[in-house]
Amino acid sequence: MITLLLKLFKRMYKWTGSVYYLDIHEGLFCTNWWFQKVRKVNDDVPFQVHYTSLVAGVENIKFPQHSVSIRKSFAVSGGCYFGIAKGSTLEIGEGTIWAWNVNIQTANHDFIDRNKFEVKSIRIGDNCWIGGNVTILPGVVLGNNVTVGANSVVTKSFPDNVVIAGVPAKILKEIQPTA
Repeated sequence: MITLLLKLFKRMYKWTGSVYYLDIHEGLFCTNWWFQKVRKVNDDVPFQVHYTSLVAGVENIKFPQHSVSIRKSFAVSGGCYFGIAKGSTLEIGEGTIWAWNVNIQTANHDFIDRNKFEVKSIRIGDNCWIGGNVTILPGVVLGNNVTVGANSVVTKSFPDNVVIAGVPAKILKEIQPTA
């Protein structure tokens, strides 16, 4: 009976054409909805966010609104933190996905004066895969088709078509995209 109610609830969003609708498991859909709409966690975010993630500065996140893969990553990849400071942006390219516990921040403390912040935008290209527990720091630009290995700390920019990993991340392999 509960499963039927969850399915009907999810279909209601599909029928209305809501941007909140995603084709994910009914239980996760409803749990995300409960935390976002009732408990007010990430309630300023117009799309679905996993109930264990936090998005700060959503107005500064730019991605193709029709991108199902990006919206699905926000919805199913838990434990993520997106801290996008005023005066900076996070741009996410089409087809990019990420795993659990990703940490992306566009601001960092000054090395000497901890009351000062360094704020720099981040750009992630098209068709990137960001593994679990990855941290991406301010000012990073990732090219298209970049794969970031799990547990990496990305402190600098990387070109298209590479696999990177490590602390700090470095190029492990160049890849040739298929036509």
